[in-house]
Amino acid sequence: MNIDYIKATFGYIGFIPFAILAIIPWILGGAIAYHAIVFQIAYGAIILTFLGGMSWGWRDNQENQKMNLAIGIIYSLIGCLLLILAYFNFILSALLISVVSFQSFYYFEKSTEDFKKRSEDYQNFRKMLSLLVSISFLISSAYWINPYSNPLNF
Repeated sequence: MNIDYIKATFGYIGFIPFAILAIIPWILGGAIAYHAIVFQIAYGAIILTFLGGMSWGWRDNQENQKMNLAIGIIYSLIGCLLLILAYFNFILSALLISVVSFQSFYYFEKSTEDFKKRSEDYQNFRKMLSLLVSISFLISSAYWINPYSNPLNF
């Protein structure tokens, strides 16, 4: 079995919590919506930290690998920042930083030599997955800024 197919399968399975946690607030509302959005931020923080750590597994002899490691650590720290923001109830900030972080990580990964050597299927999969995750955070942001649905208004 093709390893890229397995990665894509697991990647899309990993997207399911993002999708569910983005839809739950619109369906159930209230306190459950608040908790679903906080869980989405926490799950995103874990995934972003994992993605940042991926840079440690990239080839050491590729150009700019020292910089890639530093940038990967920054993304892991952004994941920690997201948890702190959620803890202190800066939910909208955490959601918007998540959108920017997932998209910018894709562009960062895309700029590496290792990514350019990957199959076109893998490259398309990473692009689609990053886009879907960002959309899920945008859906939650829309719920959060809607004055009729914001959980803090109840």
